[in-house]
Amino acid sequence: MRARLELPSLTLSLVKTFPRIIRGYQLTNAAVVVVPMDQVTSARINGQSIGHSVVVLRGVSDCLVHEPEGRLIAVVSFTPPRREPWTQLGDGYHLVNPASDVLASLRRLVCVTLEIAAHDPDFLNEPMSQTAVEQSLLSTMEAALSTSAKDRPVSSTMDGYWRIVADMERLIRQDLTIWHKTPELAEQVGVSVRTLQSATQAICGLSPHRYSRVLRLWSVRKQLGNGGGHRSVKACAIAHGFGHLGEFAASYKAAFGELPSETLRRAVRDAI
Repeated sequence: MRARLELPSLTLSLVKTFPRIIRGYQLTNAAVVVVPMDQVTSARINGQSIGHSVVVLRGVSDCLVHEPEGRLIAVVSFTPPRREPWTQLGDGYHLVNPASDVLASLRRLVCVTLEIAAHDPDFLNEPMSQTAVEQSLLSTMEAALSTSAKDRPVSSTMDGYWRIVADMERLIRQDLTIWHKTPELAEQVGVSVRTLQSATQAICGLSPHRYSRVLRLWSVRKQLGNGGGHRSVKACAIAHGFGHLGEFAASYKAAFGELPSETLRRAVRDAI
């Protein structure tokens, strides 16, 4: 979290992410709009390239998001007003591809809003100012929706691939201490090795083995970030199938830019 601004009807956050795999989300009576704030284009959702798209999330979805590298994103959470275009959006995720000038305006508005909050906090203590900022953000997001190109329908092949990857992930998570070889995963999922490789490549741009590694690394990071549950780095690593601690630490640092011991130390310090 780089910055966070709480307004009466809306929350605006600026977040720097790490390489990660996210499985689904659950939103009750709310919507989340994710605005890309940098030039990273490698993220995927259910195999679709997110690119420079604005992502709108509503309701409940079991979608799979893979971010192979960290991103800088703005996250706007709010209860959508009962007017178009929000009423036209069903539950699930929507990739919004606004006109370039509209996206630039939305990014500038996010930056200006957070700068004002940081340097002139008294301004945002006024109810009229809060309302003006909220309406500016809503109207600019609505402009992004209205100028967006239409989403292309997801093909039946991609839908099948997504289900294969979901089955593979469930199998991996059953026991994270076990490293299944690709033929074993394919057999237990009920597909050929080639189909499993094609599915994971299409959905996440990864091989099955690489997918399993990223999944485990992100799971370790979440556990360490919660203080490790009073467990050591070694115990967390072994619980996720990493037997060689030196290789594990190197992979972890390559993914997240810090050693696992640093993640745990910061989490413990923040919890005090």
